[in-house]
Amino acid sequence: MTDGADVVRSYHSATTHGGDHDRSRLVQFQPLDPTNRPAPFKLYPDYPFGALADDDPLGRLLFYSLGVTRRSRTSYFRAAMSAGNLHPVEAYVVGEDRSVRHYHPLEHGLTTLRPGSGGAAVAIVLTGIPWRTSWKYGERGWRHLWWDSGAVTANVLALTDEATVTLDFDDDAVNRLVGVDGKSEFALAVVELERFDVAEDLEPLHVSAPALSRAPIEFPLITEIQQATRQVSGALPAHRGGRSPQLRGQAIEQLILQRGSTRLFRHETVREEAFAGPMDVATEGEPLLVHHVAVHAVEGRPADARRVTQHLCYDQPLGGDSAYTVFHSADLEKVLADVGPRGYRAALFESGLAAGRLQLAAFSVGLGATGLTFYDDEVKEAFDTDAACMLVTAVGVPDYRSRPGGSPRRPTHLTGFDDLMGRLQLRQMESRR
Repeated sequence: MTDGADVVRSYHSATTHGGDHDRSRLVQFQPLDPTNRPAPFKLYPDYPFGALADDDPLGRLLFYSLGVTRRSRTSYFRAAMSAGNLHPVEAYVVGEDRSVRHYHPLEHGLTTLRPGSGGAAVAIVLTGIPWRTSWKYGERGWRHLWWDSGAVTANVLALTDEATVTLDFDDDAVNRLVGVDGKSEFALAVVELERFDVAEDLEPLHVSAPALSRAPIEFPLITEIQQATRQVSGALPAHRGGRSPQLRGQAIEQLILQRGSTRLFRHETVREEAFAGPMDVATEGEPLLVHHVAVHAVEGRPADARRVTQHLCYDQPLGGDSAYTVFHSADLEKVLADVGPRGYRAALFESGLAAGRLQLAAFSVGLGATGLTFYDDEVKEAFDTDAACMLVTAVGVPDYRSRPGGSPRRPTHLTGFDDLMGRLQLRQMESRR
């Protein structure tokens, strides 16, 4: 039997940005091939669909964690952040009668895949479609699935105190329950709204859906790491609501609609409370993580070099233009020893949860924030740590006013989005001079 910990080490090394690593097993393909782009929404056209009412409590939870809140001429933007705006996370609502319904983020409704007797919802199963992220990021895209499910969870736990989110479940049983194959799509997290157990005698759900793209590419290393991280040898933490990100008392729905990944920062100093408050929110309840911070412009704190942080963030200007940039990290050897290979999933998930909470809290005090990728080995060297970086969040003063998101089925149209992206490209060119 292959040792799962060795697979984690091998996968993490092969998908590391920068450094001298063995990448011989990575699939050679054309990233971002527009002719093979995955569809942004999963459809079940052969099954009954019903729209959710505006005042439906379940609909509120689904929309403000997964729903489409903004759109541009070519893109859709959702309530929670997603690396590359690819949104690989799907949601299936499980009833107390073990009925299963799939959530459509744009149409804001549920498709019934396994009918039932109308029982109350007891769980939301979050799944991931690796092709959505690997289309751009290759095998590293598997990491993104856990980041994104963590970010969705940050919204869920800010919306309700009644949910418990777990990663410690039987993969095969939950995949069978919601009708996914465990390879092209698989369960990431279970949001328990009430006591939830998968019935062992439940018939597998067999459903059909159109292919997401012309020719989806398989990545054997993703299949291998997903299988290897089924193994667990210690207790995985469950996640519940904690410190509120509503630092200035906004309604949580309003705060979520304000949030959006910031594309440009101004070099302005922020007050100490705009650093300490969001960091307190972000670092609560993530036992597997440590958080290293590069401070550029916070009152009363010594400043780190912006150019160094920018380089660590894959040479992206946002990393250095921020007021502060947070490197969410985990000591993988300790995680593997304490929890087992499944702890790698949990560490990635917790980094997305921390980043999602940090973004919400930053927006609540009038700042902006965005998630970033990074040069793995150089981050460890810069902070003189054994902890591996899982994800980065940059926080600062936005250089533009972001329009709030819209309500269900009525997303805000971002007419100036292409101009904003042009400014971002110009800033990137300037930073390389």
